[in-house]
Amino acid sequence: MFDNRRYITIGVHEGIDEELQIEIWNIIDRLKSMPNFSMDYLQIFELKKIENTREFNNCYNQEIVHIQEQPEYEEQIFLKVDNPVNAKIYVIDDSDHTVMMKASEY
Repeated sequence: MFDNRRYITIGVHEGIDEELQIEIWNIIDRLKSMPNFSMDYLQIFELKKIENTREFNNCYNQEIVHIQEQPEYEEQIFLKVDNPVNAKIYVIDDSDHTVMMKASEY
């Protein structure tokens, strides 16, 4: 799973910087290479802009919450990126294609 040709939708192309797209693909690649980890066909990424706060000491401005339903999995990732965004991204593997899309395009 997730070894197919990869595609992005126009919404991702126009609304999500390439830097974040690559980070999402890297997260998927890291998980699929883990032994004994089972990936669901649907991977969900909630992108949240982080306002500058003392808690993060201005080091991070993007949070990614990565979720899958079966088996249940959740991971929280913090990054410093050029253009942080608020968005929900789905990456779907249908065994022929892997597509990254905004949830609103589903």
